[in-house]
Amino acid sequence: MARKPQMTEEERRAYSAEMRAQLESVMDRAYGALVTSEAFWAAVMRTGATLEDYSPTNAVAVTAQCPNVTHVLGRGEWKKAGRYPAKGSTAMRIWMPIKRRTAASQDTPEVSGDAGQAPTEAAAEGAPLKVAGYRAGPVYDLSQTDGDDYEPPVPAAPPATVVRDVLITQYRQTYGEDPATVSGFDLNGDAPDNAARILLYGHIWRRITEVDAPMPGQRAAEVASAAHVAALMLKIAPGPAVMPPLAGIMTSGKKPPVHGSVVRVIETGRAIANAVTGAAADWPAVAETGTRELALIV
Repeated sequence: MARKPQMTEEERRAYSAEMRAQLESVMDRAYGALVTSEAFWAAVMRTGATLEDYSPTNAVAVTAQCPNVTHVLGRGEWKKAGRYPAKGSTAMRIWMPIKRRTAASQDTPEVSGDAGQAPTEAAAEGAPLKVAGYRAGPVYDLSQTDGDDYEPPVPAAPPATVVRDVLITQYRQTYGEDPATVSGFDLNGDAPDNAARILLYGHIWRRITEVDAPMPGQRAAEVASAAHVAALMLKIAPGPAVMPPLAGIMTSGKKPPVHGSVVRVIETGRAIANAVTGAAADWPAVAETGTRELALIV
């Protein structure tokens, strides 16, 4: 089979501009849906919890193009896994950084990294890189590929009892207060999943303030959604992902206020979940012993 002729530099630039315009159009529609559709907001939260290595902005982009996303990679990464884009499938587009050499080596061509990751060839050369912009790069969900059998990696999560106890200890250490006293709930007597959800909400309420989310009802919605993201990552039955009341709010910037809300919610949920997972790695096996006594990390 004859190879397709390579594009000229002018054709490449025109194609890149076309793909960027298409992705910008996707983002515009997605931002509109984020303030009008509870289902779409919840789907973005699910994507943010599932695709932990993707930015919140790209979580929005992916959800708008594949609401039931499972595992996303570029063509090259799928090839390494023995899979390839299925016949008739259309690549999703996400924002990928364009990285250039710094002033000391500007004569070296630019390189781009998939899914926001720095390219390995640049790291191997040891030359410093600087993000010079973003392009609309192609990726595929597992459902859009064929080839060898593939099981997406599933991050391990600690038992609900450990999640609960870690959150209790972190709350005491960080805020100098007992979460049971503050919340009024019997956290050790309640079901572990229920206690963990209450504690996630309490932690995130401290992280997202009225200054961050000033609209009436916005803070409560963002806190609930960030707790939803964290719960999904920790394999805890989540509470609802609540859409913040931002419809119709306009600013002079290019990105609407809901963009900041999505970024804040997903990043906060991820930070809480990752802190729990990191602490749980050294946590005593509370679930195995059956004890409900709180084990403290020194």
